[in-house]
Amino acid sequence: MKDDNILITLGAYQAIHCALYGLINHGDEVIIIDPAYDAYAMITRAAGGVPVHTALKRVDTCNYGNNNDITGADGWELDFADLEAKFNHNTRLIIINTPHNPLGKVFTASELSRIGELCQKYDTIAIMDEVYEWLTYDNNTHCRLASMPGMYERTVTIGSLGKAFNVTGWRCGWAITGHPGIRHALTLAHMASVYCCPTPIQEAAARAFEIELDKLQLNHVDSMYWTQLCALLDKKRALMYDMLTDMGLKPMVPEGGYYMVAECRALIDRLDLTAYYDKRGKTFEFVRWLSARGVQAVPLTVFYSTDNKHLAEGLVRFCFIKSDETLAKAEAVLRGITNELGANKGFYLSR
Repeated sequence: MKDDNILITLGAYQAIHCALYGLINHGDEVIIIDPAYDAYAMITRAAGGVPVHTALKRVDTCNYGNNNDITGADGWELDFADLEAKFNHNTRLIIINTPHNPLGKVFTASELSRIGELCQKYDTIAIMDEVYEWLTYDNNTHCRLASMPGMYERTVTIGSLGKAFNVTGWRCGWAITGHPGIRHALTLAHMASVYCCPTPIQEAAARAFEIELDKLQLNHVDSMYWTQLCALLDKKRALMYDMLTDMGLKPMVPEGGYYMVAECRALIDRLDLTAYYDKRGKTFEFVRWLSARGVQAVPLTVFYSTDNKHLAEGLVRFCFIKSDETLAKAEAVLRGITNELGANKGFYLSR
């Protein structure tokens, strides 16, 4: 890889901005896979493009590990027939996020290979949002679409210093592509928005990667920051799973990232949420009810297009990249809720 394959940006967000503004012509279609980061559709529209949504679907036969009671992020799959139906002569881009926010799904090499085949068949550029690439658990492996046959020159791979080293206030990201024309288009969009990025942060990023990659080459994997961070987050992931399960929710164990989605409908049905009315539905009311007790969550519907929001009813996203103290406080709150629910047996009346 050469220097002219890389564009440094003010965080991954600006890399996405440059990719969409630099590559979209008015009326071009951009395929977005729900649930998705809301910025994808927002920036697509601002750049004159048309978001076209497909969705990951829950598959009941996919379970986490050998325990059929634990549903994992691998229980979400692409409907490739539906995906291909979204492609046409107006399709300019497709955006893929892996490891996935909010689901924690890590796309397999097989899935990415099939997406790559569609990109080549319909002459489409792939935008790969890989900001959580270093955060995978168990035996899940992050795969790069750009490494697959025929895809290096039609892929833009986006990364983030903030996500890689847990310094999200340090705005440094990058976009990598093997096609000089694509890189030039992104550079023009970059120059038209912020022009350049602060060099001290870039120097810090370079040094951080040098240290990590030196350890990797010397096979000192256990001493790598990424190894230690994943081990730390794996424990927090297990704690979050237990907390949510004890409360009566059905969490879905993520394969990567630091978010956990939970099915809440059974609990919602037991609650009187009258005091938390929200016209957007019961899931929003539940999140407001939970917030009033000191625990924050996000309704999964905010990650879906209008036509696909029904797929997210009763699902909420929690974040477990928190201090042990914060997680302990959340655990105490959830345990208190669990005890109150058990005492009431019927409806837990809001107050």
